[in-house]
Amino acid sequence: MPDPIPLRPRGDDTAADMRSLERLGRIDPQPVPASTSGPPPLDPAPDPAPDPVDEVEALQLSAALTEAGIASTPEDQAVVRQLAKLDAATVAVVQGWLKKKSKPATPGPSK
Repeated sequence: MPDPIPLRPRGDDTAADMRSLERLGRIDPQPVPASTSGPPPLDPAPDPAPDPVDEVEALQLSAALTEAGIASTPEDQAVVRQLAKLDAATVAVVQGWLKKKSKPATPGPSK
């Protein structure tokens, strides 16, 4: 049986991963990132004050929900506040959709 053909070493250092290059001494040891699983920072930045225009739009959207006969939950109100942060044209379109939505019909006495 013939002898196996010996493999040539890699000539391209970029074909190796960083850990291999570090072990071979071709690059300096790489820094280890700091752990992010520690406690949160002691002084978090305060939330910015809400934009008054957004607050007005949120109230308008809530009123449109009520007019459409939709009882809003706290989750709905959180979505309304996020939606009010969008541009005024988008808020106006959503208000238009809600105004087109009819109130659910209440069943009357049957004859």
